[in-house]
Amino acid sequence: METELISTTIDRNRIFLDALAGFRGSIVDARIAYPEVLHLDVQDEAGKLWQFATQDASWSPSDPDALRGKSILGADVNWDTGDLQCELTGGIAFTVIPAPQEAPDDPPNWELFMPDGQLLDFGPGGRWRLGDANTLD
Repeated sequence: METELISTTIDRNRIFLDALAGFRGSIVDARIAYPEVLHLDVQDEAGKLWQFATQDASWSPSDPDALRGKSILGADVNWDTGDLQCELTGGIAFTVIPAPQEAPDDPPNWELFMPDGQLLDFGPGGRWRLGDANTLD
């Protein structure tokens, strides 16, 4: 009896997008920290807190006051540029633009700490990781 192997393909980027799909809710805090990083605290419909931080990236709008009190309705990544685009209430777009990679050990362009203890980070160069926030190095 001959065994036939069935090839399966897992869309790795689908795992990323599925994790990012939960990033919805009210921006309860937005602040700039040293050295020129943006921190957002987002409360989802269940009352759970998501924490987002840029590292090696720029963002628009640049004033955190323009983000506070808005809600994130959706988020997506442009795989060609690495830009993160979030649709906010009031027709505003929040965009994170990764800095060009300068060294192999550059930090991620942004990180998303999820309420379930998972960490999703992105960049540099389109690389992403998802794992336990306490063990992901």
